[in-house]
Amino acid sequence: MRGLIGYFLRSYSVSQRYFGPVAGMIIAVLILYSYKPNPVMSSYSATAVIVYIGSAWLGLSFLNHEHAVQKQVAIVQLRSARRYSLGAILTLILLVLLLALAIVLYPVVTGSFNESAGLQRILLAYTGHVLLGILGITISLYLQSSWVPRRSYAAGLLLIVLILSVSAGKVAEIVPEPLVQVLLPPVYPVMDKLMNADALTVWPVLAAYSHALAYICLLAAYYLYRCGRMDYNKTN
Repeated sequence: MRGLIGYFLRSYSVSQRYFGPVAGMIIAVLILYSYKPNPVMSSYSATAVIVYIGSAWLGLSFLNHEHAVQKQVAIVQLRSARRYSLGAILTLILLVLLLALAIVLYPVVTGSFNESAGLQRILLAYTGHVLLGILGITISLYLQSSWVPRRSYAAGLLLIVLILSVSAGKVAEIVPEPLVQVLLPPVYPVMDKLMNADALTVWPVLAAYSHALAYICLLAAYYLYRCGRMDYNKTN
């Protein structure tokens, strides 16, 4: 698996498709922290959403960066489409871990906060950033070109899901709340708990994080299941 991840990292870096999503996240974070000082958890809540949107974009560009023939050859050599897909997911998770770490530590290093962040709040923020980043990745799994051949449709669907999930608090005023919690990716609960973490006990935050983790596991498990049953010789 380590060799497969190394192959994905080399292949993706050569394609240079990482530039758009990575540059987008960096620019958004720099703009957010261009004014000082900033409140700690509210700022972390905002950058967690940036990581979520950027990771979804990153996932889509990563999953579409290989030529179909190159992908088929890799699957044949591995003798397992599920192993290939698991390697792709782990590579994306590794990228999210690094990006989230840089984005969480940047305001601490540059003194952008109006008070000391503290280790507990940094760990809380890092976990939230990683969860939302992986959540963005799992959504992009279902919109790659081998699943949605027309990229314009995939981009439109991704944009709709991102907007609805970030604004789920407003959507819940129109649609019954249980449906919103089940159908939409749990971005808003994590964002809300991060923003209000200083006034909450640890249990509501853990509940929101567990909700996001369960959603990620379900999406990833079904994706891997379907990958093992797909005929990649017929994909684009």
